[in-house]
Amino acid sequence: MKIEFSDHAIAQLGNRPRIKRDMVIEAIQLPDGATVSYRNRTLYRKNFKGETLEVVTVSEDDTIIVITQYFLDENP
Repeated sequence: MKIEFSDHAIAQLGNRPRIKRDMVIEAIQLPDGATVSYRNRTLYRKNFKGETLEVVTVSEDDTIIVITQYFLDENP
């Protein structure tokens, strides 16, 4: 499966310097959990040093497209 980043996801990597491209790829390839969400998007979650990274994706043919990525606020 090929992984591509949307323009928005690339821009968000620049705005969220703690999140690295390789972390996003690891979250997709080796997630701690994954769920199907709104509009058939998949949410992948992966723990990194006590924080949960969530990656929002959509699949097209044999490609996973990253829409955005962020750390979840576990303590609202």
